[in-house]
Order: sequence, then structure tokens, then C-alpha cells
Amino acid sequence: MLSVERVKELLSDPSLSDTEVEQIRDEFQILAEIIFEKWREERIQAKKEKGEERPEENKKQITLDHHAKQNQ
Repeated sequence: MLSVERVKELLSDPSLSDTEVEQIRDEFQILAEIIFEKWREERIQAKKEKGEERPEENKKQITLDHHAKQNQ
């Protein structure tokens, strides 16, 4: 995750407080996760439609999902 200092640099807005920057950073992180999940779902669906899905991909994703839930 990006540091508050780095996010301030990227935003180029010195008037923002650390709390505001943290909130913006956290909200963008959530948005990125949603976008990635949507992309992943679309990719899996496209592979299913093409008949290219491999069972080990599902197993890997289940493992990744399990680790992500543990880290929350």
C-alpha cells in the first residue's frame, strides 16, 4: 500500500490532511480491488465460453481468496 507521503505527492494537493489522504488512498484501494475482481470474473467467463478453463485455475483462485480473507 502506498504511504501517506507518496499519495500526497501523487495528489499534488498540500491542503489535504493526513486523514483525508488516508481516506482517499483507502477508497482507491477498494475501487482497485473491485475493478480487478470484475476483470477476473470476466476473464473466467470468457474462458468458460471458449472452453479454455482449466481446473487448476479455480483451485489457485480458491487459495488466493482464502488467503485474502485471512488477511482482512
